[in-house]
Amino acid sequence: DERLQDIFDIVEVVGNLCPKLTPRVETALQVKVATDVTEGMQQCFLDTFLLGIIGTAQEYLELDAKVDRNANELSMTQTKSRPDYLLMLNGLLVFKGEEKKAGDVRHIALELIDKMIPGSVGKDGKLDYLLGYATAGSRVLFECIHGDGKMSECSDILNLERVADRVTLIVILLNVVRVACALYNAKY
Repeated sequence: DERLQDIFDIVEVVGNLCPKLTPRVETALQVKVATDVTEGMQQCFLDTFLLGIIGTAQEYLELDAKVDRNANELSMTQTKSRPDYLLMLNGLLVFKGEEKKAGDVRHIALELIDKMIPGSVGKDGKLDYLLGYATAGSRVLFECIHGDGKMSECSDILNLERVADRVTLIVILLNVVRVACALYNAKY
C-alpha cells in the first residue's frame, strides 16, 4: 500500500536523524496486542509507543520534560482527578491521555475535558491548545483541546492490532512532540 510505504519512509528518515529511535520503533511495531488483560497491562503496551517516541525525544532533544502516569497535575486538572498519562515541558502540561480497558473511545475522550479546570487552557500563561488522546482497549483517538473547553479530533480512531495504524501512531506521536515544543516555544 502506497500510504503505508510513505509512512515507513517518514519513520526511516526520522530514524536516520536519531538512531536511538529505530530500535524503539521496531519494538513497538512487534509487540503483541493483548486484548484479554487488565487495563494496566494495556497501558504497558501503549507505553512501548509513548516512551519509545516521547522518551527518545526527551533524550535526543534534551527537553526538560516530565512523563508520568496517574499523577496529580493541579494547574489544569480538577482536584482529585488525575490524567492516566501526562507530558509536561518545563512544568507546563502539554499532552495528556485517558485510558480505559474497553468502551467507546469518543466517550472516553470526554474525560480529557471533564477532569479539567474549566477555562484553564490558554489562560494564565498556559498553552493556547492542549493535546490529548483517549484509548479504549486497542483503539486510540487523538484530540486537540481548545480554550473554550471544546475538542477537535486530530486523528481517525486507530486500531493498534493493525500494523498500519501502529505506524500512524508513531507518526502522530512524533508530531505531538513537534507541536508541543512549537506551542511551548511560541508562548515562551
